[in-house]
Amino acid sequence: MAVGQIIGDSILEGNIVVGLLFSFFSFVVGIASSALGIGGGFITTPSLILIGIEPGYAIGTVLIMIIFTSLSATLAYSRKKDLIEYKTGILTALFTVFGAIAGSLISTELADKAPDVFRLVFAIFLIPVAIKMIVFPKEKKQKNIEIEEIEQNEKMIFGFEQREILCAVLGLVAGMASGLLGIGGGVVMVPILVHIGKLSMHKAVATSMFIMIFTSIAGASIKITSGQVHPDLAIFLILGIILGAQIGPRLVKRINTKQLQQIFGFIMIIALITIALGRDQLVEMIQSISDFI
Repeated sequence: MAVGQIIGDSILEGNIVVGLLFSFFSFVVGIASSALGIGGGFITTPSLILIGIEPGYAIGTVLIMIIFTSLSATLAYSRKKDLIEYKTGILTALFTVFGAIAGSLISTELADKAPDVFRLVFAIFLIPVAIKMIVFPKEKKQKNIEIEEIEQNEKMIFGFEQREILCAVLGLVAGMASGLLGIGGGVVMVPILVHIGKLSMHKAVATSMFIMIFTSIAGASIKITSGQVHPDLAIFLILGIILGAQIGPRLVKRINTKQLQQIFGFIMIIALITIALGRDQLVEMIQSISDFI
């Protein structure tokens, strides 16, 4: 097999104008996702599937994008002292990597052999996240305060506290979600780090981004070796989202992030239902409803 086939297929066919349109799209995604505190993959992957890109390729391409966005975010967070819990992060990453590999292998098989089933599974997993954005939107402005002071006499196992080990084991779920759905996994990992790991929201987000580096590399590696990647599209997406991610945090104080999350939640539900049903089936269903009315 040729190297080009292993890496993936070109989809833009040298059309720079179309590539720049994708960069603009990911630029907007970068602004929105960084302002809302959500992963760009949650918006980008369904959007790529919606415009006709095969699910397996969409996931592989977005996982490559997430490698660079998580690296960029981790670099920014690392400049702030003690914000990233490296010990917890490294241990958890060991487990998320295995989850990401398993998720990527499953998505590769399903996307090839049962694409309709995969689209349905994809939508079922992500619709609850979109509903949560609508019903329980979170305010990004949060004080950097620890939830509780962690007990210093907590039982140690092989040099790790019980909370750290539990976070790592549960990290398998976040890794699986990342590889299976083409998302960063932060929507799963951050709550685990907050409620189980006893980290503040700021530390949980920063540590989650650090973990995401290893998770996305593992998932993307499977997709690359299976050829389910559009490398040219990935490059344009990376350029846009990295630039957009620098702007989002500066807009947080000027926008109503709760309302913005609710708007995105509604948009994502419509997109995910369309993905699950298929565009043709959705049009037929809407037509049938309009005829009935």
